[in-house]
Amino acid sequence: MKTIQKIRIGGHLFAQPKDLLKLEARENYTQIFFKSGKEVLVATTIGLLEQRLSIHGFYRTDRNAVVNMSCVKSLYRNGRRMQAKLNNDELIKVSKRRINDMLSLSVNRDIELIEVC
Repeated sequence: MKTIQKIRIGGHLFAQPKDLLKLEARENYTQIFFKSGKEVLVATTIGLLEQRLSIHGFYRTDRNAVVNMSCVKSLYRNGRRMQAKLNNDELIKVSKRRINDMLSLSVNRDIELIEVC
């Protein structure tokens, strides 16, 4: 029987990584967005959650956001700027320093890259 792994996301809260869409930093708190539309604010830093979720396919796009790479639909690149489009059509900024890593991750996951002029 296959066990479903849950990750501690804060306090007494646990969640399955596959149910998470993205995380956003709010000072020493983190706003967690679920695929279902539910949102939770936890008193756990985004850095700690990034460490817990990185092995589950999550990537830190900039200092304020971590995204579930399985929820990234496409990447929009305009010169030295990049944005990731999630399954809910939300655009998330990708830091200039993280563009190359994001591109290599996108190749492994067949994420469409769109060059915008």
